[in-house]
Amino acid sequence: MLNLSANPAMSAKDKAAGGGWVGFELAGQRYALDILCVQEVLTKVAIEAVPGAPSAVLGVINLRGRIVSVVDLRQCLGLPPGEDTPQSHIVIADIGDELMGLRVDGIAKACVIVGSEIKSVPATRGRIPDPLVLGMVGTGDHLLTLLNTQQLALVAAALM
Repeated sequence: MLNLSANPAMSAKDKAAGGGWVGFELAGQRYALDILCVQEVLTKVAIEAVPGAPSAVLGVINLRGRIVSVVDLRQCLGLPPGEDTPQSHIVIADIGDELMGLRVDGIAKACVIVGSEIKSVPATRGRIPDPLVLGMVGTGDHLLTLLNTQQLALVAAALM
């Protein structure tokens, strides 16, 4: 079970979430979402464009009779837009009160992280840390950025 109690930057709700993390890649960096928010990961799926939608909204998919919006997670995080490649996946996540598809460059793996390994993101140039980031974990020669799904819901809603 995931022990998040050692990180003071996380809210009580985040600490109580428990479980693990689903890792993925965006623009050569590694990120993860709470596994309890991830419903499934899809490979090739037809995305239907929505006329007049903002550029971050790639379109919608039919997920077993339910229409789900798909956004480019790169743009939600302020990264340059991504391309659909054979390695791209759609992470179906329970963001806020609805399902949302998040296109990522590739899936890494699911992992369990001990709370003491999670480090707070430092303030840079006098700015407070990004509320989208719960913390970071060193994994060998890489950093894994843990994303806050509640804040991600707000950003995604603003882009739609």
